[in-house]
Amino acid sequence: MLSSTRSTSVLPIRSASPDESSWDLIDVQDIDRNQFSLSIYGDPDAQTDSLIDGIREHGILDPLVVAPGRVRGRWEVVSGHRRLACACELGFASVPCVIREFATEAERRSAVLEFNRYRRKSFSQLMREADAIEEIWSTDARDRSLSNLKSRPAKPSRSTDWDFQFDDHPSWSDKVESLALDDADADRRNSDDREPQPEPAAASKSRGRGRGRTDSAIAARIGLGGKDLYRQARAVWKKAQEGDARAIAGVAQLDAETKTIHAAYKDLRRRDQFGRDFRPTPYDVWAFRHDRAFGIPYPGSIPPAVVAHALFYFTTPGALVVDPMAGGGTVVDVAQAMGRRCVASDLDPSRPEIRAHDVRQGFLPEAQGCDLVFCDPPYYSMLARKYHKDGVGSAPLDDWTRFLEQLARDAFAALRPGGYFTLLLASQTEKDLPRGFGYIDHTFLGYRAGTDAGFLPERRISCPMNGNYLPQQVRRARVEGRLLGQVRDLLVMRKPHDHHEPASDIPQPQSAVTGLAERSLLKHQDAAACHPSYTITTCQIGICHIGTRQ
Repeated sequence: MLSSTRSTSVLPIRSASPDESSWDLIDVQDIDRNQFSLSIYGDPDAQTDSLIDGIREHGILDPLVVAPGRVRGRWEVVSGHRRLACACELGFASVPCVIREFATEAERRSAVLEFNRYRRKSFSQLMREADAIEEIWSTDARDRSLSNLKSRPAKPSRSTDWDFQFDDHPSWSDKVESLALDDADADRRNSDDREPQPEPAAASKSRGRGRGRTDSAIAARIGLGGKDLYRQARAVWKKAQEGDARAIAGVAQLDAETKTIHAAYKDLRRRDQFGRDFRPTPYDVWAFRHDRAFGIPYPGSIPPAVVAHALFYFTTPGALVVDPMAGGGTVVDVAQAMGRRCVASDLDPSRPEIRAHDVRQGFLPEAQGCDLVFCDPPYYSMLARKYHKDGVGSAPLDDWTRFLEQLARDAFAALRPGGYFTLLLASQTEKDLPRGFGYIDHTFLGYRAGTDAGFLPERRISCPMNGNYLPQQVRRARVEGRLLGQVRDLLVMRKPHDHHEPASDIPQPQSAVTGLAERSLLKHQDAAACHPSYTITTCQIGICHIGTRQ
């Protein structure tokens, strides 16, 4: 949460009259919530945890501030929505209130903002405050400009009949300067027959500084420091208000205090890195880091540079890319940045651009004739607990291998001749391994599934994982003499152009697999002879038979 720290008032708040120090008991049924306050700070019913115990024990010590409501005989809260929510939850019949009156709606809104100046606020609440303050100031400046045009005081003076002080209002100095115009200047300004004069450079610069003064004042008012940081926050907020999924995710992280404003702004600025002066690596080892400028936080998210290089080497601008397991939408964002079209779907969509669809039911009709299918499937059970409960990540190993085979067949049917099928798969080394196995080579399983479907192998590219192992896991692995898995590969396969490129002649590594199967089978037969409770069942991986305990 963020809080405001500036102590000087910059909003027009009506001074309290001497009799406002007293308060009255008002029936809670006669008090309405202020809709403007709700639009800025949200539902108070969800924000009472820190207050309700104290109010239950001591009552309401600080009276609410209310004003005459929109309907005769009713009141509207100006300050104290959370106290009112606690009172309603605790069953209070009435609450102490100070009654204040406001001449205009702008004054009432200014009072709401001022009374909430020192509360802890989220990033979204601060930016909604900034929007409201800017609107109030703009309306005030426009009204004063119209008033100056209608009538000009005979003697310019800073003393006015207003009850409000605007000493730190960014347009106060402009008001004084406009009041100080002499008669000749006023006549020349209002003349219809004067010839246009070129604007002095100094005047142009001065007008440009007006926006800077406003940004600085608003930043100070909401507690965001200087105008530069406020402008970065404003850029992120504007994109989120336009419906940008990545900006919305950034705002959510700012609200949760898991990201800084500067980091969120840098994410916006980095979005064109793959579309402008992109310099891909010419090697077949793609060791890239995650970049939160692409995609939204999601389990198993991948570095966007892996996607960018795949699109660069195996597609052209305007190509149709399909991601049937889109997750956080990294492929969607990279494709957009690189001028490719994208059809994305997922069993549990995380953003509006991703269609709700289970790839086990086949590809979407819009995917037919695509140029590249990019698949980053769950690596069997490695992240099963973080994915949808009905996903393939929680399926048995046999079902997982059958899923890869069906996925390859569906991709082959959807791709145009010459299109590419890419599978990003990691070796499984940590859990759910068949008895006697040190790891499962999912890339090998993907290779078999692809070639059986009719694809031609194009390239196998190493894309090592970052690991993200905890220090204690690293120390334990060293003590135990155990390797931690980081192997991951991007398998690229191509659909033949015609029947002159048959995939059936591709050599299969049957001998190695057969030898492994035979050794594993003999080992488990010996184990079964020594231990009657141990029987041999089969889990078919290609033609490998793996023994398991019953």
